[in-house]
Amino acid sequence: MKVIGIIGGMGAGKTTVVSLITAMKKTYVISADEIGHQLLLKENQGYHLVVQAFGKAVLSDDGEIVRSKLGQMVFEDKAKLQLLNEIMHPLIYKEVKRQVDAYKMGSQLELVIIDAALLIEIGLTRLTDYIIAVYADDEVRIQRIMQRQGLTRKQTTERFKVQKKWEEFMNIADYVIHNNLSIEDTKAQIKNLISCI
Repeated sequence: MKVIGIIGGMGAGKTTVVSLITAMKKTYVISADEIGHQLLLKENQGYHLVVQAFGKAVLSDDGEIVRSKLGQMVFEDKAKLQLLNEIMHPLIYKEVKRQVDAYKMGSQLELVIIDAALLIEIGLTRLTDYIIAVYADDEVRIQRIMQRQGLTRKQTTERFKVQKKWEEFMNIADYVIHNNLSIEDTKAQIKNLISCI
């Protein structure tokens, strides 16, 4: 069983690439974003640490963390983003490692994919055998994000500014998938990649 990390900027199409791989191989996907969401629920450890750090302004009427409020707060302030990362990254790493270790023990899976927007920042690269970087042109990414999340162009480009540049992804990637064109083109690249792995 191999562990693959998927990296790339917002809107590059990491989710599409993951779904295409899972259609071709017996795969389990560990979503670091989903783990992060779970950790922010009221009964979990991340919740208490985040509320302690950011206050009740991030809470809904029923006391849950509203991720959009938290996101808006941290994307407008680098110091707050760094603080959130310092809280959440160790918790996410611990849970991803737990899951990777569990699936390495006698699993019949061919692949485990770690799907994490912040794979590098969280330190999850050291849990992988291969890293795949997903690339799309900036304009393609902007359009995808605006359609998917309902953000304005300005909000989208502001979020790009706090993300890694493509060169940083490319420099640590074992393979690159270009996801600018058709789904068939992306699928053909993935087939070739899987045959190499």
